[in-house]
Amino acid sequence: MERLTREEEEFLDEAHIKEIWNELHERFGFNLKEWKKKFEQYVIKQTRETSVMSCFYRFGHDHINPILNEILCRQRLYPTFTNLVKFVMTKSSYKSIKKMK
Repeated sequence: MERLTREEEEFLDEAHIKEIWNELHERFGFNLKEWKKKFEQYVIKQTRETSVMSCFYRFGHDHINPILNEILCRQRLYPTFTNLVKFVMTKSSYKSIKKMK
């Protein structure tokens, strides 16, 4: 399954995470209150050296991706969550460039 590169994972920030949660809620009806609780529990189990951004990506890859693939009737290992993250990151980069003009 395709994953983000280390550089892409390091580029992920809180604004991206907020937008990804919004996309999951708006497009797929995710109950954000409950999913964020699951994510908090996941973060608590990680080492201190692991950033919240890396935790979020790994959580999404391991826990959200299978659900998205089930909803979309895709193969279990299809990189749907990774593609969503890349989409949000690209979209936010495009918005930043557009604001600069």
